[in-house]
Amino acid sequence: MAVALILTACAGRRTGSGSGPASEPSLSAANASAPNADSVGACQAPAVAAGSLADTPVTDPVVSFDSAWAIVARTHWDTTYNGVNWRRVREELRPKAIAAKTTGELRSVLNDMVGRLKQSHFSIIPRESSDGATSNTSTTATSSSASPSAGSGKEPGTIGVTLRLVDRSLLVTAIDDGSRAAAAGVKPGWTLEAVDGCPLAPRLGRIPANVDPRRRALLGYSIGAAALAGAAGDTVHAVFRDGANVSRALTLTRGPERGTLAKFGNLPPIPSYLEFERVVQGARTIGVIRFNIWMPVLAPQFDAAIDSLRDTDGIVLDIRGNFGGLGIMAAGFSGHFVDSARTIGTMYQRSGPMKFIANPRTVDTRARPVAPFSGPLAVVVDELSISTSEIFAAGIQVLRRGRIFGVQTAGQALPSIPERLPNGDILYHAIADFTSPDGKPVEGVGVRPDEVIPVTRKSLLEGKDPALDAAISWAAVTATAKRKPLPQ
Repeated sequence: MAVALILTACAGRRTGSGSGPASEPSLSAANASAPNADSVGACQAPAVAAGSLADTPVTDPVVSFDSAWAIVARTHWDTTYNGVNWRRVREELRPKAIAAKTTGELRSVLNDMVGRLKQSHFSIIPRESSDGATSNTSTTATSSSASPSAGSGKEPGTIGVTLRLVDRSLLVTAIDDGSRAAAAGVKPGWTLEAVDGCPLAPRLGRIPANVDPRRRALLGYSIGAAALAGAAGDTVHAVFRDGANVSRALTLTRGPERGTLAKFGNLPPIPSYLEFERVVQGARTIGVIRFNIWMPVLAPQFDAAIDSLRDTDGIVLDIRGNFGGLGIMAAGFSGHFVDSARTIGTMYQRSGPMKFIANPRTVDTRARPVAPFSGPLAVVVDELSISTSEIFAAGIQVLRRGRIFGVQTAGQALPSIPERLPNGDILYHAIADFTSPDGKPVEGVGVRPDEVIPVTRKSLLEGKDPALDAAISWAAVTATAKRKPLPQ
């Protein structure tokens, strides 16, 4: 993800993060989203977040430091450690770890250590965020989300808006059906100006201008999502600017997050949801599937969605804002769209390469023989399509099985796993590099859409979704003769 701290993901959630590509400057999203001392009183953030153990005394901090250092030394796929002298890093930072008196001080040293690698998917996830997980896992994953209210006894909530940073403003790009924001009349194209008396512009303005636009989008998003995060049932005071540039002050009660809380290894619980619909475009019917994370709980839902849409003329997968998840699921999902075994990419660990093979899915959820979906496939992505989302989109694009719409993805696609340290925190660390089927890296580069279509406030205010609309239109125009529906 982005810098070695906890970033906000999926409105009202937090995600484990790593540092960006070596060519990009590091910027703590947590610091970017926390007010500086010159902010007004209402914007002052508490020194320690509610439920945090940062101020608790730490015992034997050097044991956790040595463990984290050794894990990276043993599992990093590149024995040059991205050009970093890993032994020298240990020599420099170990005395600071020994001197650490609190959990927060130790975490600062550990974050500094993994940040030196300047690669995605390296972070320290606080044990209070992992919600009591106890077992390690060696299954390849690619990104994670954690609850800001973990350990608080309250379920996280949301007002139901999707935010993106556009021209240094936080733009509402989508509204959840039935959400508190929808009931209050919030519309796509409105901008979020302030939350609980705290203007967002000063914090957004502190994002350096020389940061890569994709990283700027992630940092801006994290600022807005962190500001809106809170428990279900609690209220938030938000100020929006509507399409007529009129300020709208609204008091909204957070509702429950949609989807199912899913657990993976040591990672915090993650809200996982998938939805699909049919869209009629002229004489064609296009299936649209949206899902927010690549987690096993969604695999049967995806299979069922494909079954329901198998008779459509084309399918669009909308994975904008999908932060990743279980990496190998990209191969499993791809099997619905290929007619022969295809390699969608290769993972390179120190022990050697492992190909991600997409095998054709030849039976449906009722064990009936079927052919993989052969109609047009479009994939919609944006700057917050990360990790497994990038692995999938890159594979589909290079194999020429589908067309990509939207804007360039994050370029943070290193397969990674979470491991618990002796102090209880989680070291989230990359264990491999990943290349697309043509041998090119996804990390740092991301996926460049075949049709670049950025979001604009004007289009949203007109009720349009340019990237999704273009994907649906292309699928409809490209579709062959309508296939007969499956026998019942």
